[in-house]
Amino acid sequence: MKDRDYKEVLEKISTPIVVIISNDENKPQPHTDFAENFSVHFVNESFVSTYGDLLKVGFTSEECVARLSKEVDWYKMASDCFEKGELQEKTFYSTHCSSWLRVHMNSTKSGFIIVSVVNVDKDKEREQQLLRQNLRLAALTDELSNSREELKKRVENITFLNEQLEFIAYHDTMTGLANRQKFKLDFDDWFKNVKEAGEKFGLILLDLDNMKLINDAQGHSEGDEVICHAAEILKRFKNENLKVYRYEGDEFIVMMKNINSQDTILNAGDMLLEVMNEEGIDFSGGIAICPDDGENCDDLLKYADMAMYETKRKGKNDLCFFKAIMRERFMEKIAIQSKLNKAVVDEIFQLYYQPQFDVATNKLRGFEALLRWYDEETGWINPEQFIPIAEETKLVIPLGDWILETAISTLKDWMEKFNFNGIMSVNVSPIQLKKPTFIFDLMQLIKRYQIPTANLEIEITEGVFIDNKNEAIMILNQIRDMGIGLSLDDFGTGYSSLSYLQMLPITTLKIDKSFIANITDKSGVEANITDSIISMVTKMGLDTIAEGVEKEDQLNILKEINCKNIQGFLKGKPMPREKCEELMKSEK
Repeated sequence: MKDRDYKEVLEKISTPIVVIISNDENKPQPHTDFAENFSVHFVNESFVSTYGDLLKVGFTSEECVARLSKEVDWYKMASDCFEKGELQEKTFYSTHCSSWLRVHMNSTKSGFIIVSVVNVDKDKEREQQLLRQNLRLAALTDELSNSREELKKRVENITFLNEQLEFIAYHDTMTGLANRQKFKLDFDDWFKNVKEAGEKFGLILLDLDNMKLINDAQGHSEGDEVICHAAEILKRFKNENLKVYRYEGDEFIVMMKNINSQDTILNAGDMLLEVMNEEGIDFSGGIAICPDDGENCDDLLKYADMAMYETKRKGKNDLCFFKAIMRERFMEKIAIQSKLNKAVVDEIFQLYYQPQFDVATNKLRGFEALLRWYDEETGWINPEQFIPIAEETKLVIPLGDWILETAISTLKDWMEKFNFNGIMSVNVSPIQLKKPTFIFDLMQLIKRYQIPTANLEIEITEGVFIDNKNEAIMILNQIRDMGIGLSLDDFGTGYSSLSYLQMLPITTLKIDKSFIANITDKSGVEANITDSIISMVTKMGLDTIAEGVEKEDQLNILKEINCKNIQGFLKGKPMPREKCEELMKSEK
């Protein structure tokens, strides 16, 4: 279309029209230059009559922008009109016309941009905009409300999960009591506050008694019920000054603050022990005070543990305070244990043999094999110190195997060299007796050394009954069936009762040295008890041996009450093998 033709057409349109074009006539694609340089090419009569000289033919891009509005990016609109081929629209306020105007831009193939301009009723426009904004705000408000509710639920779920996770992290699942992790946190908190106030708090470490016996005899489910029952009792004592925890297994911790003296925590412990006992539960407890005994959590627990084991050593079902001497004994125990491991590997132990004599004939009955340990640094170490440690660490099993074989091989040598026909008595620990291969190993030793089983005697204590009485009796019967003698040691000092003598297939009863030590007292109590025991077991066909005979007057009384055999310093101390062989030579 020619320039004159489109102008005639646009003049007939009632809408105000302006045509703009690039100022560079050499470029066939004027839109590439619109971003920076264009001018007004045509203005129709309707535009002039409506807006006057708002825009005139020949106005440059800078003049157009200045007349219309600098807040609108007219360059970009013109460029987008060509490049995207889309209608461009913009509403703005014209200070020149003092009114709101709306501009539409359309591009043509010939390179023009036709701009139409109309007045806008800004109040209605504003009302429509506000309506659209209100609708958007309402939708946004609903969305925010929904998001807030959803967020609230998520926060509540997260809070609940965090509470659950915290409870699981700091509580024992079986009893519901706080656990050892929570105890350590509370300890640090209490320690900080108490130290600042110059006060004290204490720990009671309590261990339920006889739980192994309950688990073995009645099952672990019954044992768990006892633990849960104990936990419920402990919960009754909880208050702001007293907290309770399940430490592990059948061990619990009671932590108590505002302690004015030892009596404060001891009274609480005694009350707890009384309630537990009334409901059929026994426990051994150890008490440590902060800061008197220490300020470190691990140290105080260790000291309370030492005190608890002291309670067990003295008979269980009681409470005991930590004392410094316990720490010294503990350090001695650790030192012995470290040496014991090496001593077992290196086999540096020795067997001594204490003779036993027939009271009536004064002839040698036999020997009891006794373990001795000489350490180059410490010297002679008392068996009462290291045997319990060996049992606790299970080192008594390899150690017991060595003792048994050494004693049997010695018995074999004595029989061949000295025509010895006496008894070799060997102590066997309850732990060693429970070894699955004990009977088989014993049979192999007898077969290897070809000894008469009648010359071998296994010496046991009442400790064999602690775990499983029926199993122990079954093993002892197997030993007797092999023709080996069975001797019960320390009778009258522990749990012993006369009913044991009927249950056990024993051949010999050893009367403990504690009876013999006082057998000469004028009151005659020990003598009468010993006389009764010997009279009864003799009628049962059992042999008797009195231990710890050191004086002639003790021997005389034992003769009067018909004790069969004696063992003690009066007739012979434990001796190395060479001294025993000298004794056997002199016996010939």
